[in-house]
Amino acid sequence: MLIKKHRLTTRYEYGKVRRDGTHIPSRFFHLYYLKRYDPTEDTKVGIVVSNKFSKSAPERNHLKRIFREIIRTNFGKIKSGYWIVVHPKFNAKEAKYEKINLDFLKILQKSPFAQEL
Repeated sequence: MLIKKHRLTTRYEYGKVRRDGTHIPSRFFHLYYLKRYDPTEDTKVGIVVSNKFSKSAPERNHLKRIFREIIRTNFGKIKSGYWIVVHPKFNAKEAKYEKINLDFLKILQKSPFAQEL
């Protein structure tokens, strides 16, 4: 789990990213990001899994755990100064961790918030 300063916490933050941010579609999720005014500001990440995805809370929580782990392990590859929201697609429910992780890395390489190594 990410520490609190790296998590989107308020409805305002999520809404701002969805409304004003840029959308990157992927095979297993939608990724929205918003560049903040101050590039030294900490990057914040949030995951949204709605009731439409599944009426079962354990299924939604399982998917959130998978995405949290993917983000936690790849957080060092993301530049500072961004707010990011991950919204899983329905086909992510049947996907394995490795496939989702590869998809995330592929999107990360194409995105402007990828850390240059």
